[in-house]
Amino acid sequence: MANVWVGDNYFIKSIHELDTSRTYDNAAKNITSERYFVTLQRLPESSYSNVTEFFIDTHDDADLTVGLSDDALVAALLPKINTALSTDDASAKTDTHTPTDLDIYTLKI
Repeated sequence: MANVWVGDNYFIKSIHELDTSRTYDNAAKNITSERYFVTLQRLPESSYSNVTEFFIDTHDDADLTVGLSDDALVAALLPKINTALSTDDASAKTDTHTPTDLDIYTLKI
C-alpha cells in the first residue's frame, strides 16, 4: 500500500475511521461524529524506529466536519498532526506504548 501523504518530517501510512453516534442522557439530540486514527512514520526512520499514532474526533474538534473527501481530510489533519507532534516532542518519554488494535476501525485511506 502506498503512503497517504509524504512530507519532510513524516509520512502518513494510513488513515482509519470509526463512525460513532453519541447519545446524551439530557437528550436534545444525538450527535454523529467520525473518529480518525492516523498512523504515521516520523523521519528520519533511524531516529524514530516506531510508528506514531494520532487520534482525532470530529465531535471534539470543530475544525473537522463529517464526510470530508480524502484530500480535504488530509489537508485538515496536517496542521493538527504537526501540533500533536510538537506537543509530543516537548513531553516526557517515560511511557511505553502498545500499538492500537485496528479491529474496530475501517481503512479510509
